[in-house]
Amino acid sequence: MAFTFLSIPHFLSPQPNFLSLKPQFASLRPSIFPLPARPIKPAHAIGPDGKYYPDPSDDDPPEAPEDSGHGVSKFQQIQRQASRHQKLQEDDFKKHQNTMLSAIADVEDPPENPGSGTSPSSGDDLFGDIDEAIALKRKEFVKQGLLKPNPKVEAAEELEPEEVVDLEEIDELQGLAIVSEDSDEEGTEKFDSKVSDLDEKDGVSVSTSLFDMDFDNYGKTRARIVEPKFKISLAELLDESKVVPISVYGDLEVEITGIQHDSRVVSAGDLFVCCVGRKTDGHLYLSEAIKRGAVAVVASKEIYMEESLGCKALVIVEDTNADLPALAASFYRYPSKNMSVIGITGTNGKTTSAYLIKGMYEAMGLRTGMLSTVAYYVHGDNKLESPNTTPDAVLVQNMMAKMLHNGAEAVVMEASSHGLALSRCDEVDVDIAVFTNLTRDHLDFHVTEEEYREAKGKLFSRMVDPERHRKVVNIDDPNAPFFISQGNPDVPVVTFAMENKNADVYPLKFELSLFETQVLVNTPNGILEISSGLLGRHNIYNILAAVAVGIAVGAPLEDIVRGIEEVDAVPGRCELIDEEQAFGVIVDYAHTPDALSRLLDSVRELGARRIITVIGCPGESDRGKRPMMAKIATDKSDVTILTSDNPKNEDPLDILDDMLAGIGWTMQEYLKHGENDYYPPLPNGHRIFLHDIRRVAVRCAVAMGEEGDMVVVAGKGHEAYQIEGDKKEFFDDREECREALQYVDELHQAGIDTSEFPWRLPESH
Repeated sequence: MAFTFLSIPHFLSPQPNFLSLKPQFASLRPSIFPLPARPIKPAHAIGPDGKYYPDPSDDDPPEAPEDSGHGVSKFQQIQRQASRHQKLQEDDFKKHQNTMLSAIADVEDPPENPGSGTSPSSGDDLFGDIDEAIALKRKEFVKQGLLKPNPKVEAAEELEPEEVVDLEEIDELQGLAIVSEDSDEEGTEKFDSKVSDLDEKDGVSVSTSLFDMDFDNYGKTRARIVEPKFKISLAELLDESKVVPISVYGDLEVEITGIQHDSRVVSAGDLFVCCVGRKTDGHLYLSEAIKRGAVAVVASKEIYMEESLGCKALVIVEDTNADLPALAASFYRYPSKNMSVIGITGTNGKTTSAYLIKGMYEAMGLRTGMLSTVAYYVHGDNKLESPNTTPDAVLVQNMMAKMLHNGAEAVVMEASSHGLALSRCDEVDVDIAVFTNLTRDHLDFHVTEEEYREAKGKLFSRMVDPERHRKVVNIDDPNAPFFISQGNPDVPVVTFAMENKNADVYPLKFELSLFETQVLVNTPNGILEISSGLLGRHNIYNILAAVAVGIAVGAPLEDIVRGIEEVDAVPGRCELIDEEQAFGVIVDYAHTPDALSRLLDSVRELGARRIITVIGCPGESDRGKRPMMAKIATDKSDVTILTSDNPKNEDPLDILDDMLAGIGWTMQEYLKHGENDYYPPLPNGHRIFLHDIRRVAVRCAVAMGEEGDMVVVAGKGHEAYQIEGDKKEFFDDREECREALQYVDELHQAGIDTSEFPWRLPESH
């Protein structure tokens, strides 16, 4: 059947049938190939044998339409059109060239510096687009030489006569340098050679015209601090200091150019004093000091001359520790005698009071230096980092000599119990003694509270001259009578208080907020209205102390107010950390039970919804206050996180165990709760957690913060280190809080809830 189906009747001749079949096949094509434009081809499908053979050409694609572009592509056509349009423009420009050039001849050239030019138009400013187009066209004409350059010239403002004088003075001072008092002629010649209008640098002449100066920052930079130079013979030093030696060896006329009691900082020409400390003995480092260049030695033990062949003189005294302050003061020419010195003692508030008093003295127009826990200031904003509350006897005299040499007229200094007990301040001529308060602290050093108070009282025992000395005392403190009684009872006393209205200085009313403290202060000379950026009730005491000092020295009332209000914040003292979070974060130095209690009371008065406190206790110090600190924190905080604070060589967990005793817990009990990952509330409903890694504790506290809460990180304040074992590493609570706020914000954006503790950090952190 298939064969029959494909066969064609044999009586049909091939050629005539082919021609006759054409219409028939044509009529069938539209239904098989629905392409009406395809031309119909002759069908050669019938072979000689009469069978059907399809023509492959039937499946060929359709032919391309006729080329109407005559071999030119669309892109080439566009190019030709653009060329024709450009030629028309050129012809038009040549025809009206003079008119167009004269129209923009006076237009100023655009600046060459892209940074100072106009910014690219956004398309919304029609006139800006037109100006930009004109500027670009003018630049093109200038490049072709059709127009001359016309750069924009800044009009110079006419100087006032006094401004001309100022510029002349600046021109005279340009290139000058400070030369120390002992500079030799050779150094002077070198200095003279440096003063010229042109400096040669790398073979290029560089103008030092006054117009090259940065006038925006002129006057804002800190003044250069000049180091004073001192020279004295050993014989003169012993005579002026009134140090009586037991025996003397060598050349007493040897010249001394420095004095040190630390062998590590000895330099050539120094006198080395072998002091005996609590942990070591300076006599053990005598050879090291001599190798570093010490030319003379003061010791309290007999030393064989063979051991000190490198030095030129040896002086034996009874007690080097007692004689060091006198030697240092004599070497530096007793600088404190030529300045007004305000000494502040007490447990809490010394640093903030020092900042306020410094601000007040500077408001009176006096250059004022400062020696405090946070920093040393030569005067004004010229700051040096402070390693200790009270520097050692040598450093305190050195700093005061530097202040005096650079024009300081007054000095405000913190007098710590350590510094007073160790006689570091014995040769400081204090004019005004200030007492802030007295609570438990440093009993690891003083053993008893009575010894601690006696050490503080040494500052007031020097108040003996009624004409020159003054006592400023907080009479709200129960220890006030003791401090008033020290020294000469005839020395005038100015008292201050918040509760006792019999004080000379006290607040009539005050208002506390998270942004400022407003207080109306009554004084013998009038009522002062003060608005301070220092927060909390405890800072009102510091403000009152500064006002009392102002009253004691007869400062104008407006200077007292202006000086106090100039101090917006003190580093690490109730310092707010603001990263635009919905809750408050405060970093404070509170490291005693009384300071922590006052701080938390002040925060509560600010209206915090919850108080979340991070607190630790340092190692190798007063163990007795550890449970007290934990008790106060848990009583006055909704959430307390106990952590490490300079554990030194103590086990941090042992310190935390001591602290837990304040709430009747032990470390074993706490860890037992942790097995179930649940820490029950305390009887007062407050919560307590602990973590021996301070960074984690800070992050946990910040993570728990919610709107209206206040996170308080206490204990370190301005300190920028953590001591673990013998390692002292950088650690700053303020920076940790900022990083924690940013990190927690990222977690919140990722949808992670951090409000519940334990809040654990990822492995990478």
